Amino acid sequence: MTMRRREFLLAAGGAALALAWKRKDLEENSKTALATVGVVTSDFAGSRARDGSRIAGLAEPRPVNADLTSAQVDAMVRKALEIGDTSASGLTNHIQPTDWVVIKPNIVFCPGLSEVMHVDFVPGMVADLRVVRGLVDYLVEHSCGRRITIAEAAGAWKCLEHSKEKTDGWTTDWGGVFGGLSYKSMVTDFSKRYPKVRFDIVDLNFDDAVEKAVPGKPLAKGNATGKYFVPKTIVECDRLISVAAMKANPVGASLSIKNYFGIGPGSKYGFPKLKLHELGDPSEVMVDLFSFHPADYAVVGGCFGVEGDDQVNVRHNVIVAGRNAVAVDAVAAAVMGFDPTEMLFLQNASKKGFGTCDLARIEMRGSSLEEARRRFKADTSWRPASALVS
Repeated sequence: MTMRRREFLLAAGGAALALAWKRKDLEENSKTALATVGVVTSDFAGSRARDGSRIAGLAEPRPVNADLTSAQVDAMVRKALEIGDTSASGLTNHIQPTDWVVIKPNIVFCPGLSEVMHVDFVPGMVADLRVVRGLVDYLVEHSCGRRITIAEAAGAWKCLEHSKEKTDGWTTDWGGVFGGLSYKSMVTDFSKRYPKVRFDIVDLNFDDAVEKAVPGKPLAKGNATGKYFVPKTIVECDRLISVAAMKANPVGASLSIKNYFGIGPGSKYGFPKLKLHELGDPSEVMVDLFSFHPADYAVVGGCFGVEGDDQVNVRHNVIVAGRNAVAVDAVAAAVMGFDPTEMLFLQNASKKGFGTCDLARIEMRGSSLEEARRRFKADTSWRPASALVS
């Protein structure tokens, strides 16, 4: 049987060698080529690519503030993945049929936790489950992955096996706001529909974890050991896809890289994960965590987001997707009305060679920035609850 490159690297020199190769690949791509990012609003009626080629619009365009059906959300996801996947290193060419793919959605919160977080749940606090479902369908249809895992280490809830609650982020149906979906029902449905692919859920809070130093980084000021506990699932999987909502927060915007706070295991950092937030500036910690397995693909958006100090719900139907998480976050931040070059976490990620946050070096395909933009109110607060709504 042919050994995949990641398997060879792991066998030859461990995870550090595999991640060093990946960092080099990202760094070379960010220097030599434009990053390509798909941007699709629910009213996308077609456009022209930079080379003049025609990009077809959605079959059933709807206003950006409209209530969408699951089929309409799925159409947006597919369009964003298709137009953001044009190079040889794109999503469908990058993930092999035999790969173990981990999808890391943002599920920091779930209904019924207002006493813990001191804020009420609104849909924009978490990734849209319909986006996750559309992504998984797309992967399977393109023979991307033999095992597909949905993984999260939430800061505000524990899985039922480790709590006395009646529901958790895996079993809740979110009050029907995402078409009645739950992650548990989603995985059950996928397993029935695609019996040749293994589907599962891994709660990273209680996954086996290894203590690892950040690749290529000296000891951090706030982190005496310079190390983090990282779940084995994150270290050992072949491909990792970050799926996040658009949220204004104290670091500017919580997007696919901020989503990496959700790989820190609560079994090591507590509930909520205040010990993780004590390790340094959030804009540095999230990039440290990102370094252990940089996202192979990133998807941001859906139908909801949050803005302002009070985390007010926003309805804005847009998907931003691409191979490079830094570029995806830069575009998503610009869609929210923020300047990505002023965001410290994007500056840090760019300096480390993970990609570019310079919009001039990013090709946006689909909806234009002007068409997709909806200015979010900044979150100027700083409190444990807002830090955790990440």
